[in-house]
Amino acid sequence: MTDRDGGVVVRSARAEESSQLGRVLGAAFHDDPVWMWICPDPSRRRNHLGRLFAGLIRDRVRRGWGWTTDLHEGAAVWAAPDQWKTPNSEVLRLAIPAIRATGLANIRPRLAALTQIEKSHPREPHWYLEVLGARPDLRGRGVGSALITPMIDRCDAEGVPAYLESSKEENLAFYHRFGFEVTERVVLTKGCPPIWRMWRDPR
Repeated sequence: MTDRDGGVVVRSARAEESSQLGRVLGAAFHDDPVWMWICPDPSRRRNHLGRLFAGLIRDRVRRGWGWTTDLHEGAAVWAAPDQWKTPNSEVLRLAIPAIRATGLANIRPRLAALTQIEKSHPREPHWYLEVLGARPDLRGRGVGSALITPMIDRCDAEGVPAYLESSKEENLAFYHRFGFEVTERVVLTKGCPPIWRMWRDPR
């Protein structure tokens, strides 16, 4: 959705939109190196990754930490300071979607890698950009920039840092434009592509 000046108009995501946004994010991350490793079968990734994302973001969106557009062109989902840990109840609820997306034979090392991300999460209070993605046909059209901006502005207004992990090296320059700096390149486990931890101090 665009405004009169051609910019993308974003709004808070509604709780009932989690499934739709999960499908958008599943498509956005279909060719992501880390998610291709987590879900190596292209058919499983195509059919089930969206459901896994829907489960992952459901609680965040319900709490009002998600952003999208009226046409669901993309989604940005955050976690508030000190609210980024995944409760055990959520881990159990996500077990079936995770198995469907990864395949039972692949589930243990893949879940171990995802667990490692959380174990080494920064402890300093911050807003956590858990996931940002746009429809593949809209890449480079300003959707991601529009989706990330409201919370970046909030971080600056509140004087709170922001943090994310990028699983694509080509996206580092995009995040750098918004003030994020790479703090660490990490290989979560043997065979897994690297991720880049990025931190942003408020301006």
